[in-house]
Amino acid sequence: NDLGERKAVWEASKESGPALKPNLVVLRDLRNGVAQEMKYPDYFSLEVASYGMTTDQMLKMLDDWMATLRPLYLQLHTWAKYKLAEKYHQPVPKKIPAHWINNRWAQQWPDLVEAANIDKYFEGRTGDWIIKTAEQFYTGLGFSPLPESFWKKSDLYPVPADSKRKKNTHASCWHIDLENDIRSLQSIEPNARWFFTAHHELGHGYYFKAYSRPEVPYLLRTGAAPGFHEGVGELISLASSQVPYLQSRGILPKDFKPDMTAFLLDDALARAVPFIYFSCGTVPHWEADIYAHNLPADQWNARWWKYVGDMQGIEPPSPRGEEWCDAATKTHINDTPAYYYNYAFATVFKFQLHDYIARKILHQPPQSCNYADNKEVGTWLINILKKGATEDWRKVLKEATGEDISTRAMAEYFKPLQSWLEEQNKGRQIGWEP
Repeated sequence: NDLGERKAVWEASKESGPALKPNLVVLRDLRNGVAQEMKYPDYFSLEVASYGMTTDQMLKMLDDWMATLRPLYLQLHTWAKYKLAEKYHQPVPKKIPAHWINNRWAQQWPDLVEAANIDKYFEGRTGDWIIKTAEQFYTGLGFSPLPESFWKKSDLYPVPADSKRKKNTHASCWHIDLENDIRSLQSIEPNARWFFTAHHELGHGYYFKAYSRPEVPYLLRTGAAPGFHEGVGELISLASSQVPYLQSRGILPKDFKPDMTAFLLDDALARAVPFIYFSCGTVPHWEADIYAHNLPADQWNARWWKYVGDMQGIEPPSPRGEEWCDAATKTHINDTPAYYYNYAFATVFKFQLHDYIARKILHQPPQSCNYADNKEVGTWLINILKKGATEDWRKVLKEATGEDISTRAMAEYFKPLQSWLEEQNKGRQIGWEP
């Protein structure tokens, strides 16, 4: 709770930016050059072409999503800044200082809702139990078990403390040969985060399995759009966090009475809503500026913080001149450029699929439902996954849900929370406009 220490740590997290900036300038020009050789105007245009969109069309879609969710975000932002001001014994600000939040980019706002922490219910479980339970989620829906090679070749558990071996602790799943060689890299421990993550990563694995069939050419053995893969993983992560599912697996007791407001609040803050304003707003708009509009490098940091302030309602704790390049401290800016909007797509997409499953197949409320052992859910999902990229993503989504992509389902999922927030925020200044 020491704001001086938090500020120092936040500033230290931005120290790498100046060293990364010169090569990012070079990379910008190299990437644009390659895209232009391929007859695209710039690198951002090349990447969004995966959706059959232009840069302007993609940014408009992202802006529309932010606009429709803005009433919810303003309520969340207001609640959070009052909560944080109380925690740190500070006056309530208009914009939230970046070092007040437990995330270096304020893209997620975790650890604000203690009542939603269920880690104690995983005590005594093993990592092996978690990954096997995740597999059972899929086999219960009618998917076939993972191949034996998955268990032999994956690296699923933390490296022992006394080991000389190093490993990347970021979870991932890999389709090695576009056939049946599927592997995952995880560091599973018995807690809620790894329980949800294991379900997520196997979502990729089962997507790989579903389209690895003779009818799908190798080049089309991928998601219908880049955001589909992440969206399916996120969908199953959301499904695995539902209280009735956790009860059905013996994790939460049958008589567990959840504080649904706390669970929704934690889901919104730590995973979904602030993330939209980073992944739809700050990152893609800044990257479109540097690639599509060749924003001069001596304006990069000012533009970054303009977007963070205007779109996220966040401000830096200290001056951030052009001697810094805070965008470059986000790995994706260097390594996976013009990509981050895929995570926004995945977030919106997961709520749309979840809403359909809950309302139309299970006939249960989306905020409290259980997919477990429902073969109709499995058949519906397999019909999406097995197509790979053989059909346009819009057609796949419309045929599955009857809707085009939109934030309707996401807004409705959090509607009970928004009503609660409006009550909590009565008499408070909403938003951060002057």
